[in-house]
Amino acid sequence: MILLGNIFLGLAALVFWALFNMMFLKTPPRGGDAVVGYAWALIFGVLAFSICLSIVTAVIGKLGGFAWSEGNAKTALVVTGLLLVLLGNGFFTLMAGEGTGDLPPFVRQVFRYIPAVLPPLLILAAGLLLNAGPKGVPALSYQLPIALGLLTGIAAIALMLVQHSRQTAVRMKAESEYQDQFQIDRLRQIDTTDLSTNIVFLFVFTDANQAPIVRERALARIKMRPDWQEELVRRLQNDWAPEAFNFLASNEVDNKDLFPEAVREGILIQARLIRESIRKCRGDYDLYQGRYSWEVERVLRTIDRFQGMGVDYRPAVVELRKALDEPTSFKKPKLYCIPVLDKWLQKH
Repeated sequence: MILLGNIFLGLAALVFWALFNMMFLKTPPRGGDAVVGYAWALIFGVLAFSICLSIVTAVIGKLGGFAWSEGNAKTALVVTGLLLVLLGNGFFTLMAGEGTGDLPPFVRQVFRYIPAVLPPLLILAAGLLLNAGPKGVPALSYQLPIALGLLTGIAAIALMLVQHSRQTAVRMKAESEYQDQFQIDRLRQIDTTDLSTNIVFLFVFTDANQAPIVRERALARIKMRPDWQEELVRRLQNDWAPEAFNFLASNEVDNKDLFPEAVREGILIQARLIRESIRKCRGDYDLYQGRYSWEVERVLRTIDRFQGMGVDYRPAVVELRKALDEPTSFKKPKLYCIPVLDKWLQKH
């Protein structure tokens, strides 16, 4: 067992020397394919060193070299410690001083030279425990290198957490700025839309899922047109019916008596549009499971607003449900909106 441990300890030393030579005795490449090769060499070097040191650690443990560690869960402690040590060594080797630019210069230099100092100390400690045993040498001779390795592992975890936190903050800031700009663009679009010809394009901004400021601005603009309710009725009676349902599903109207029959006509138009859309689909990338859920939900929400006003919407909803059964040349996925419609029809 000791011979096996020494073989892998020697291999670990050779790998360390190769990495040390690459990182500190030669000038690292600055561009081109050489950089990629250099990075892969570091990765494989760290992996090889970690494997060799893990095998040596297992041999030491088998020979009772960690009997000095306290506690009942010695194996768990050794494994956890080994993982921390390997993490610290691997992290600082692969980072090679990068990603620590906001730290004090002295700390950056310490981190930069960890790959030059820590591995030989670990090899020395492993060699002492493997060949002399914990009772044959002073405890500090192997405990200090191990403690240093544990500290580097903790430092690596701390740096990774800090970097992740900063990256998350940057990403959230960028997303917030994007959303702010997106909202500004929407408000600008609402303010510049010609109400006499393009009011229909504002209906989507009145849906309940819109930001309150966007929705309120769109509603205010729409109601600036005196005949906005008549325009909604007209849109329900042509192929712009889905846009009208966007408005009606989330908003009240002043004169509800204008709408019941137009809503029924709009449902039939929506059914026809869905049939035509399904016929144009060429695969499940077009006709995916969530397709038409938006349209169906807004139709049903609109119906709820105009129930009990003398119009039976069930026949129109039946046509809408039949439209979803339009055959295709490919295997049709199970659309999420179908059970929604079936449930509504069972209740009505």
